[in-house]
Amino acid sequence: MKKNWTHIISKCILAIIVVIYAIPLYIAVINSVKPYSEIARSPLSLPKEFTLQNFADTWVNADIPRLYMNSIIITGSSLLLLIFTASMAAYILSRKRGKKFVLIQSFFLLGLMVPVQMILIPSIKTLQIFHLFQTLPGMIFFNCAVYFSTAFFLYVEFFKTLPLEIEESARIDGAGKFTIYRSILFPLLKPCTSTVLIFSGMWIWNDFLPPLYLLEPELGSTITTGIYRAIGRYTTDWNIVFAAVILASLPIIILYLCMQKRFEEGMVAGAVKG
Repeated sequence: MKKNWTHIISKCILAIIVVIYAIPLYIAVINSVKPYSEIARSPLSLPKEFTLQNFADTWVNADIPRLYMNSIIITGSSLLLLIFTASMAAYILSRKRGKKFVLIQSFFLLGLMVPVQMILIPSIKTLQIFHLFQTLPGMIFFNCAVYFSTAFFLYVEFFKTLPLEIEESARIDGAGKFTIYRSILFPLLKPCTSTVLIFSGMWIWNDFLPPLYLLEPELGSTITTGIYRAIGRYTTDWNIVFAAVILASLPIIILYLCMQKRFEEGMVAGAVKG
């Protein structure tokens, strides 16, 4: 009986959490397809007059194609660099034993404890020294540095689940470390890589403060900073604002839906060996 009550209470708590998260999404979606007059009159009701004109206006007025292109370049390049550097570092350090390698791993994991806001000013100074401030490459290197610790931690834990016999067999056949990593181990990292792609991709795509400070205000705007600046011009046009919010969120939602299965596999992979 007590177990049943615990189950019911757990379901009720989960339902409340779902509703809390769903309400803002519901408001954004229904108001993105309603004219302004209907939003002002009844913002919580379903649309009586369905329209996609809000998206068309936002697409042109906020220059969404350019913002998408900047965000895709930054997110895609950051993830590519992040996945290869973090997975290679994790491969080497997960196979090493000794105090110095434990210290190196601990040093990398310290990055999980440092808020992004604390390193913005030092990062700006560093990027200025290398003439990368307010450039897309500078933003890409910054993202890789910020999210390296999370990706490294996930890869280290995943590598611990892979049997050493795979590498030993390859070494007997004459394969070097990089060949083993590239041809044998990296394909086995797909579940973990999917997790890194979704987590890091979502954070990078939705980042606001770093792109706001590290990128050139006009040509270098990402989807989040560009919409923020556009909302300043269309503060009273709530139909445009809600359409912009949906357009900003859509790509990352599609990414998650496409990779949901592998994401779940990556999340539980480290627990299977336990």
